[in-house]
Parts: sequence; structure tokens; C-alpha cells
Amino acid sequence: MGLYTIFGINGIGKDTVAEEIRKKRQNIEVTSLSRLLMFILGISKSYDVREKIDEEQYKKLEETPQSTMRSIEDNEYRQLLEQLAKGDKDVIFLSHLITALRLGNNVEFLEDRKTPDWFVDINDKLIQLVAPAPIVAERRHKDKTRRRCYEIDEIIKHQELCTKEWERIKRKDYYTAKKMSVVENIDLNQAVREVENIIFTRNKGNRAKFVQGLRVQIGCCDKKINNGSIIERGEEGNER
Repeated sequence: MGLYTIFGINGIGKDTVAEEIRKKRQNIEVTSLSRLLMFILGISKSYDVREKIDEEQYKKLEETPQSTMRSIEDNEYRQLLEQLAKGDKDVIFLSHLITALRLGNNVEFLEDRKTPDWFVDINDKLIQLVAPAPIVAERRHKDKTRRRCYEIDEIIKHQELCTKEWERIKRKDYYTAKKMSVVENIDLNQAVREVENIIFTRNKGNRAKFVQGLRVQIGCCDKKINNGSIIERGEEGNER
């Protein structure tokens, strides 16, 4: 039915927001970048975020050579995601604008790994969750299931890089910019309501109107608006 990506740095609350939405709507699937990669690599049994994953499994993913990751992302990962986007369920996909790779006690930001155009195009909505750095640090500190950096400077740097990538994507074209939204996740209930409203407020026909607009701009047809509908005019001036 539709693919909806929620971007956000670690500790921003992507999983929590998505799970709250799933509780209300049982017919949706929730997966993530890391879960798809672990499934493809044989590290996990499924790509559902509800499957319990331990620290050792995350470590295996992080130790996978980047050359292997790039190959997977260009092939099996893309094919699986495109398949999900065409499926009969709404899919919430959790991802990162800029990946933070943990190397021992250090963190490397993979700034050269940009969000590909094909990924942007198959999504119905793109949502970025944001929150003040101290709140993110507190959430990371409380999460004992993962070993994460919770230094304020590192969090601020990561968010700045993500914001830069977000703005780059937004400049792609008019249609892309229209399907992008930023949601502040300070109050969970409010964030969930906003994300639900963005995802489940269907704006069918927007892409058709966008394509129609392009046709008009390049001179494929004349147009006039009649009660919100576009009427095309042929070469002889006949409306159709």
C-alpha cells in the first residue's frame, strides 16, 4: 500500500514511535535499515523489528566490510525494499540520513553514503524525527540494550550532518519536497499523533498532478481548471 520512512539519529525514538503506531494499526509492518541488512546477511531470522537482537548480532553487522554493505545495498537490499513498497501492507521503514558507524570507542560518520534517488522515489512520505541533544543523550544513557555514544558534542554533530543531507534531498524536486516532514519528538504522544497524521492522511493524486504540471510546463498540453480537475486541450482545441 505504501512505504513511509522515518529518519532519525540513534536515540531519537524511531522504534518507540513506530511501535506505538503499530499497536493501533495491526495491518502495518515495521522494519529498518539494520534489520533488512541483518536478514540479508543471515544474522537474523526476519526483518521485523520485533525480533530480539542481541549485542553480538549488532557487532556482526558493524564488522561487515563496507564493500560488502555497498554491494548488498545496491542489489538485494534495494530489491527487497522495492518489493515491500509494492506490497499490500503499509510499511514503516526506520533509517538514518547519515549512518554513525561504531568503531570500538569511536564513531565514524559515513558522510559519503548519500540517500539514493531510487530510495527517495519509492517512498510515499519521508519523515525526520528530531529532538534536543540533551534529551537524546538521556535516552541513550537509559537504553541498556545498546552501547551508544551519549556525548552532547557528538550528538549535535550527527544531527547537523543529517540536517544537511535532509536539505540536499529536499532540493531534488518539487514532489520530493512536498512529501517531506520534520517532527519533533519531545512528547511521545504528540509525536505519534503527528506521524500518524502525516502517514495516514492520504493525498492520492498528488503525483499525478505533479506529472501533469510538468507536461504543461514543457508544452505537452494546455490546461484549464474545472472544479479542481485538469482538462486537457488537444491540437484542434477539443477538450478531452
